[in-house]
Amino acid sequence: MIVFDPGMLRQCRRKLKLKQDDVAKELCKAPGCISKQENGEMRVSADDLAVYANLYAVNINIFYKEKI
Repeated sequence: MIVFDPGMLRQCRRKLKLKQDDVAKELCKAPGCISKQENGEMRVSADDLAVYANLYAVNINIFYKEKI
């Protein structure tokens, strides 16, 4: 089963040395929303996921993992 891995949002952001405020501006969201998405407390829409992938210059599949 393939599941969304919200922790990858944080890993990608930190790798690029971005702050949650920076990402929030790109997604037109409050920084608290970014935190909740990274912690898995808030659902990430397909549109937001596409913006994350574009912002972090990664394939959208990086945000998913196989769960056994």
